[in-house]
Amino acid sequence: MNSKFKVLITDPYHQNFHIEKEILAEINAEVIISHCKTEEDVIRLGSEMDGLLVSYVPIGKKVIQNLHKCKVIVKYAVGVNNVDLEAATQKGIYVANVPQYCVEEVSTHTLALWLNLVRKISKYDQSVKKGFWDPLMGDPIFRTENKIFGIIGFGNMGKRVAEKIRPFELTILVYDPLVNNVLISKYGGKKVGLKTLLHESDYISLHCPLNKFTKHLIDFKEIEMMKKGVFIINTSRGEIINQKALYKGLKDGKIARAALDVLEKDPPSLTDIIDTDNIIYTPHVAWNSVEAEKDLRKSAAQEVKRVLEGGRPLNLVNKEVLKYYQ
Repeated sequence: MNSKFKVLITDPYHQNFHIEKEILAEINAEVIISHCKTEEDVIRLGSEMDGLLVSYVPIGKKVIQNLHKCKVIVKYAVGVNNVDLEAATQKGIYVANVPQYCVEEVSTHTLALWLNLVRKISKYDQSVKKGFWDPLMGDPIFRTENKIFGIIGFGNMGKRVAEKIRPFELTILVYDPLVNNVLISKYGGKKVGLKTLLHESDYISLHCPLNKFTKHLIDFKEIEMMKKGVFIINTSRGEIINQKALYKGLKDGKIARAALDVLEKDPPSLTDIIDTDNIIYTPHVAWNSVEAEKDLRKSAAQEVKRVLEGGRPLNLVNKEVLKYYQ
């Protein structure tokens, strides 16, 4: 039987595709698997596709102009910064994401990194493995009670971090110009401006999307505003922090410790990594769990199915496109 629709998975990072295939088989859609690395790869394969499931490959204006049948692009993630939303809107293509994806995983990873910084777990681990048994080599270590925890970005991730951090009896400050103080206060936080958060926080955790307003939100000037000895955790997007500014802050002692799950380049080169015990790196893994991957793939495939059946995505990103469907 000929397929009614064709759906391209452009650049998957999972090992099998039975979830997507089972869901899309319900509407007689053929799933084509590729490993696109460039826009040209996507154009070559995607020009006759009815839908795209996308990970990291860039979906720019040139790609979108060559998607002649596409009705929907779904990002296997929360952030959609690799998709040209304006071009998709002008073409009448829905762009959707999976906003609940890995909220539990990223918030837990954030707390794990924070506690590692506070208790210097990695530093002690490396010391013991080198043959030392010195419980004082990590001094000074301080309690977390009565300290100030700053959260930048208060979407699903920021809210869940706030919920998980509350039992530690910290003051929670939140900077997010799009969220009102009433909602923030429900999570035990206080809405403040960015300057206040930077100046007062002992710990700063980033949970905002990457866009033209947030790129290098944390730069040389912002680090100068911070309290001396601050800890910084980034599990959002690497380009929110100017890495050169961060490394200078660490070298100067303005920043005491940092934990990064994301860097400006992903993956980084060796020159992007500094070998010092006051910074912890993880390889963009905060999202990872068996359950998160299954939920992601199911939700993404269902969005494609929903649109190809004639509906609208539940998690529409480019809402301006609706004017083409009125």
